[in-house]
Amino acid sequence: MFKKLKELYRQYQAYVRIDLVMYAVMILMIVIYVVYTLAFR
Repeated sequence: MFKKLKELYRQYQAYVRIDLVMYAVMILMIVIYVVYTLAFR
């Protein structure tokens, strides 16, 4: 399992980085939005 993931990661390293950054930004925005709405009701 992990060996396959490592091989895929090596093949698509550039794309994976871009995707991870986009997903991280989206998740951060969602978390910040939820915390903000819960904190300032």
